[in-house]
Amino acid sequence: MIESAEKVSSYFGYWPEFCDAKIESFSYNSSGFIGLSIFYIDTDLGKSAHITFQFSGVTEVSLSDLLSENIIDEISIEGAGPFTITMESCYGMGGSFKCDSIQVADFHA
Repeated sequence: MIESAEKVSSYFGYWPEFCDAKIESFSYNSSGFIGLSIFYIDTDLGKSAHITFQFSGVTEVSLSDLLSENIIDEISIEGAGPFTITMESCYGMGGSFKCDSIQVADFHA
Protein backbone atom coordinates (compact mmCIF):
# COMPACT_ATOMS: atom_id res chain seq x y z
CA MET A 1 0.00 0.00 0.00
CA ILE A 2 1.24 3.44 -0.93
CA GLU A 3 0.65 5.91 1.89
CA SER A 4 -1.40 8.95 0.75
CA ALA A 5 -1.89 7.48 -2.76
CA GLU A 6 -5.47 8.76 -2.72
CA LYS A 7 -4.16 12.32 -3.23
CA VAL A 8 -2.96 11.30 -6.68
CA SER A 9 -5.73 8.89 -7.68
CA SER A 10 -8.57 11.17 -6.55
CA TYR A 11 -7.15 14.13 -8.50
CA PHE A 12 -6.51 12.24 -11.75
CA GLY A 13 -9.29 9.68 -11.30
CA TYR A 14 -6.78 6.81 -11.59
CA TRP A 15 -3.26 5.83 -10.54
CA PRO A 16 -0.99 6.98 -13.42
CA GLU A 17 1.96 5.18 -14.98
CA PHE A 18 3.57 8.66 -15.04
CA CYS A 19 4.35 8.48 -18.77
CA ASP A 20 6.42 11.50 -19.88
CA ALA A 21 6.80 12.77 -16.31
CA LYS A 22 9.81 14.98 -15.73
CA ILE A 23 12.08 14.19 -12.78
CA GLU A 24 12.46 17.46 -10.89
CA SER A 25 14.67 16.15 -8.09
CA PHE A 26 16.18 12.89 -6.92
CA SER A 27 17.96 12.09 -3.68
CA TYR A 28 19.53 8.91 -2.37
CA ASN A 29 20.77 8.14 1.12
CA SER A 30 22.81 4.99 1.65
CA SER A 31 20.87 4.30 4.86
CA GLY A 32 17.96 3.21 2.66
CA PHE A 33 16.03 6.28 1.53
CA ILE A 34 15.16 7.62 -1.95
CA GLY A 35 13.29 10.86 -2.57
CA LEU A 36 11.81 11.44 -6.03
CA SER A 37 9.92 14.54 -7.19
CA ILE A 38 8.24 14.52 -10.58
CA PHE A 39 6.03 16.77 -12.68
CA TYR A 40 3.29 14.83 -14.44
CA ILE A 41 0.78 16.06 -17.05
CA ASP A 42 -2.29 14.18 -18.27
CA THR A 43 -2.97 16.05 -21.51
CA ASP A 44 -6.27 14.23 -22.14
CA LEU A 45 -7.67 15.50 -18.82
CA GLY A 46 -5.83 18.82 -18.95
CA LYS A 47 -4.44 18.21 -15.45
CA SER A 48 -0.91 18.39 -14.07
CA ALA A 49 0.72 17.93 -10.68
CA HIS A 50 4.01 17.99 -8.81
CA ILE A 51 4.35 14.75 -6.85
CA THR A 52 7.04 13.83 -4.32
CA PHE A 53 7.58 10.21 -3.36
CA GLN A 54 9.57 8.93 -0.40
CA PHE A 55 10.81 5.34 -0.55
CA SER A 56 12.11 3.81 2.70
CA GLY A 57 13.97 0.61 3.41
CA VAL A 58 15.58 0.80 -0.02
CA THR A 59 17.79 -2.06 -1.21
CA GLU A 60 19.10 -3.49 -4.49
CA VAL A 61 19.43 -0.08 -6.16
CA SER A 62 20.25 -0.27 -9.85
CA LEU A 63 19.77 3.19 -11.39
CA SER A 64 21.76 4.74 -14.20
CA ASP A 65 22.03 7.62 -16.64
CA LEU A 66 21.12 10.54 -14.37
CA LEU A 67 21.32 13.54 -16.68
CA SER A 68 20.52 17.25 -16.37
CA GLU A 69 17.04 16.46 -17.76
CA ASN A 70 15.29 13.14 -17.10
CA ILE A 71 11.96 11.98 -18.53
CA ILE A 72 10.16 8.83 -17.38
CA ASP A 73 8.30 6.48 -19.70
CA GLU A 74 6.70 4.58 -16.81
CA ILE A 75 7.02 3.95 -13.08
CA SER A 76 5.80 0.49 -12.16
CA ILE A 77 5.25 -0.60 -8.57
CA GLU A 78 4.96 -4.32 -7.90
CA GLY A 79 4.26 -6.14 -4.66
CA ALA A 80 2.55 -5.22 -1.43
CA GLY A 81 5.66 -4.70 0.67
CA PRO A 82 8.40 -5.21 -0.01
CA PHE A 83 7.88 -3.39 -3.30
CA THR A 84 9.86 -3.52 -6.54
CA ILE A 85 10.04 -0.13 -8.25
CA THR A 86 10.99 0.03 -11.93
CA MET A 87 11.51 3.32 -13.70
CA GLU A 88 11.53 2.97 -17.48
CA SER A 89 13.32 5.90 -19.05
CA CYS A 90 12.39 7.99 -22.07
CA TYR A 91 15.50 10.06 -21.54
CA GLY A 92 17.99 10.00 -18.70
CA MET A 93 17.64 8.11 -15.44
CA GLY A 94 16.04 4.69 -15.27
CA GLY A 95 16.43 1.42 -13.43
CA SER A 96 14.99 -0.33 -10.41
CA PHE A 97 15.17 -0.80 -6.66
CA LYS A 98 13.31 -2.50 -3.84
CA CYS A 99 11.79 -0.80 -0.80
CA ASP A 100 9.75 -1.57 2.29
CA SER A 101 7.43 1.45 2.13
CA ILE A 102 6.26 4.16 -0.26
CA GLN A 103 4.70 7.50 0.61
CA VAL A 104 3.28 10.34 -1.47
CA ALA A 105 5.02 12.93 0.68
CA ASP A 106 3.86 16.00 -1.24
CA PHE A 107 1.26 16.72 -3.90
CA HIS A 108 0.53 20.04 -5.62
CA ALA A 109 -1.87 20.38 -8.52
